[in-house]
Amino acid sequence: MTQDDRIQYEVSVNPPEAGRPARLYVWVRRFHGKEELTGRYEVFEDLARLDDFIARTTGAGEDAAELRAARERFAEILGSPS
Repeated sequence: MTQDDRIQYEVSVNPPEAGRPARLYVWVRRFHGKEELTGRYEVFEDLARLDDFIARTTGAGEDAAELRAARERFAEILGSPS
């Protein structure tokens, strides 16, 4: 990515309800300067897939601090150890 390119993550967590599992939603937004180029949702129902996503993000040199914090909240909701 060039210096003007950046990725922003917006995270929301939905607890389990009425037979539906807990879900973590990540809105991945890619910017060039102030212009938003693309955006997509990633939906996670388990920590393994989220951990893979965080590893890929980190491997690409992106800041994953917000994703790691969201993982901790999600693990609490799932009742899993961090």
